[in-house]
Amino acid sequence: MNPSPLQLERHFFTKVQLDANLAGNPGTANELNCAVELAVAEGDPKRFQVILRLKLLSPAGRQAGYTGEIHAVGLFRVADGWPEEKRLPLVEANGAALLYGAIREMLLTLTTRGPWPPVLLTSVTFVPPKSMPQPEAESPLLSPDLIKK
Repeated sequence: MNPSPLQLERHFFTKVQLDANLAGNPGTANELNCAVELAVAEGDPKRFQVILRLKLLSPAGRQAGYTGEIHAVGLFRVADGWPEEKRLPLVEANGAALLYGAIREMLLTLTTRGPWPPVLLTSVTFVPPKSMPQPEAESPLLSPDLIKK
C-alpha cells in the first residue's frame, strides 16, 4: 500500500444545519446539491483549500424526513514530485471525495438520533465524466440498456 499523493492536513465544518421535518415522509429520498470551491495557497502551489457545500433537499412536491445544509473545508497538500499539470484534477476529485465522506459520517451521526430513519448519502464521484473509463457493452454486470453511447 502506498500513500496518496494528496494528503489531508485538516478539515472542519463551517455550517451544519439539519431540519427534521415532522410532517415529512421518511420514505422520500433526498435530492442532493453539491458545490465545490478550490483555492491554491498563496506562495505554496502544493497546498490547497477545498470547500464542499452540500444541500439536502426535498424533491419537488414531496417532503423528505430531513433537509439541511452542511459545509466542509479541507486543507490539503500535494506530494513533492507530483506533476504540476495534474495537481488541480487530483485535488478537485479526491479532495472533494474526502470531504463528502466526512459530511456523510456527520449526517449519519446526526440523523441516527432523529425522529426518522438515519440518512446515509449515496456514493458519488467527483471525477469529471470525460476522465472516467466508460463501461464496455460486453460487460456481463451491466445491462446493455443502461450503457449510454
